[in-house]
Amino acid sequence: MAPEYKVAGRKSSKAVVAGAIGALSLVVAAGCSSPDTVTARCVDKDRLNDGSYRVVDEDRCDDSSSSSSSSHYGSGGGGYFFYYGGSATGSRVSGGSTSRPSDAKIVTEKGNVIQRGGMGGRGGSGGS
Repeated sequence: MAPEYKVAGRKSSKAVVAGAIGALSLVVAAGCSSPDTVTARCVDKDRLNDGSYRVVDEDRCDDSSSSSSSSHYGSGGGGYFFYYGGSATGSRVSGGSTSRPSDAKIVTEKGNVIQRGGMGGRGGSGGS
C-alpha cells in the first residue's frame, strides 16, 4: 500500500465546510443582535421652564391607538404622550426624544413592552 502524502496548507473538505459554517453563523448572529432597549415615560405635553417634561402615571398614555410621536393621549383631552430615553430626576425627564425610535425595544417604567424592536416590529402593551 502506498503512503498518503498531504500537501502542506490544504485542508480536507470537511474542515473547510465546518469553518465556513462557523463564519456564517457569526455573521448571522451579528446581524440579529438584540435591539437597544429604550425606556418610555408618559409625560405631560407642556414643557417645563428648564426644558424637561413632567413624568405622569403611564396609565394616562394609551399606546394602542397610534404610533405617531405627535399624538397626545389621555381621556378628556389630557395631553400626555410617551417620551423616549433621556434621564429622569425625580418626576422630570430630559435628554430624550418625542420621536419613537423604530429600531429599539421600547419598555415603559412599569415594564410594559410597547415595541419589540428590530425590523420595525411592534408589540402590544402589557395591559389596558
